Parts: sequence; C-alpha cells; structure tokens
Amino acid sequence: MWKTTLRRFIILIPQLIALSLLIFILAEIMPGDALFGTFIEDPTMDHATIHQMMLDAGFFDPWYVNYARWMGNMFQGDFGSSLIHRRPVTEMIGERMGNTLLLSTVSVLIIYSFAIPLGIIAGRWFGKWPEKVISVYNFLQLAFPTVVFAIVLQWTFAITLGVLPLRGSVDIVVVSGGDPFAIFISRIRHAILPALSLSLLAGVGVIQLLANEINDYKNMDFTTLAISKGVPLNHVYTKHIFRNSILPIAASSGGIIVGLFSGAVIIETIFTFPGMGQLFVNSIGQRDWPVANFLIIFYATLSVIGFLISDIMLTVFDPRIRIK
Repeated sequence: MWKTTLRRFIILIPQLIALSLLIFILAEIMPGDALFGTFIEDPTMDHATIHQMMLDAGFFDPWYVNYARWMGNMFQGDFGSSLIHRRPVTEMIGERMGNTLLLSTVSVLIIYSFAIPLGIIAGRWFGKWPEKVISVYNFLQLAFPTVVFAIVLQWTFAITLGVLPLRGSVDIVVVSGGDPFAIFISRIRHAILPALSLSLLAGVGVIQLLANEINDYKNMDFTTLAISKGVPLNHVYTKHIFRNSILPIAASSGGIIVGLFSGAVIIETIFTFPGMGQLFVNSIGQRDWPVANFLIIFYATLSVIGFLISDIMLTVFDPRIRIK
C-alpha cells in the first residue's frame, strides 16, 4: 500500500507543475489587474507611485520570469501576498480554512447519516412504496438548483422560523463573551444551513447508487443460495448484500469530500460564510491572482488526494482488492 501511495504522490508532482503553469498563464492573459481598483479609489495618486507599485508587483517582467519567481517562492513556503489586502496568502487562507473544514465535516456527517439508511431502505424494498417515496424525494432534490435550494432553506429556517442564523460563521456577541463552548455551539449553528444545502443535494447520488447496488445483489446466485440454506434474511442483507453494495460508496467517498469543498465555493457566497470558497470568489472578482492561484492549486491537490483516499477506502472495505 505504501508503494502505491508513494507512486501516486510522485505522479502528482508533474501534474501539479503543468496545472500551475496553465493557471499562471491564464492569470497573465486575463484582462484587468488588482492594482486598477487601487488607482480608481485614489485618483490623486501620482504617476511615480503608480509606476513603482507596478514595478514591485512585477507587471513589466516577462511571464516566465514571474512564473519562475512564483514557483521558487512556493518551494520556499512563500505563496506571496494579496495584492488587495497586502497580507500573506497563507495567513488569509489560515483564517478561513477552519470554517471550510467545519462546513465540510458537518456536510459529510449529514450525508452519510441520512443517505445510507435511505439507500438501504430503497434497495431492500425496491419497487414497493418505501422506495417510491424515496424516489420522489430524490427527484425533488434534483429538481432544485443549488442556489434556489439554499435560498429556500434560508427563507424557511432563518427568516420564517428564525431557528438558525441567516449568514456569517459566528455571532459577534458570543465572541465578545469569550466562552469557548458558546463560540463552538454558535459556529455549529451557523454551519448547519450551508451544510444542509451541500449535503442534501449531494446525498441523492449516494442514495440512488446504494439502492441500485442492493437491488442488484438481491438477485445474485450467492444471495439466493444463502436464503435457500435457511440463513436469516437480516443476516443475508448485512453480511452478504450490504457488504458488497457499500463498495461503490467507499470508492466514491474521496470524490464526495472533494465535491463538498468545490460546492462550498457557491454555498459560502450565498450564506456569506467566511470560508475558502468565498475568498476564492472574491479573489477572482478582484483579480487578486496570488490568492486565486494558491486556491486553485489547493483544490487540484485536494482532488488527487481525494481519489487516493477512495482507493484506500476500497481496500479497507474489500480485503480481496490489493493495489500493487
């Protein structure tokens, strides 16, 4: 297993280098820049100051010089500074990563806590009324775009019922109180609505996949043989059918986690949730390329690691599979 992991990480290096080159070139040819907004906000700025700022930012250097400088700094742990906020990129990411990790963790817990039981029910009673009810639920979830579904949740639970916060990541009043437990509870409450927006839609695929797998394994020869030998039906489902049906879910777990991080880009913007997704959208809009480039590289690396996690999870659930 360790050889496979090492080989995957070695293959990851040229992939990330090629991706970083593509990202950097696209950023170079994009119209506009982060300093343009600074000039507009301060029309009294003299030309000498503007020229010096452009020199410091490397605007007059060839793209390959800037790329080599950028890569060299990254290898030294320096990911640059935001052109808008004048702060190190790593410092800005560090402030928001905790919020995104909390949102993704809550989303994963919600997905598997409701999707797996519903998938088992739909698969075991395939074609009967429980499966039909769950199919209607799946259809309704797929019919809602993410943005619309998030707004419906906001209107229902935050505006109409008033049981959950509408936006933000923590109550300012609670933070000023300084109680760590109260702050933690406040963060959880603020993460519930964004997490529901992510997980209820993402869970539809898990439900349908698991239901189809269980229905297929119900008709396998080894299942029929076990039932004919008098093995209790519950034992057949838990030891034979479910154990095999869960393999595709395990294999897709890494992709689901990566998808949650990617989906958070939209959800965090809708809920004004100060995470990495919202920072990514803002950096693109402001042409703050040091921040945007770092986040793109981060998401790309996360994708590769997510698929590696899927392979490892697959071998855990199915010992017959050995990646050599």
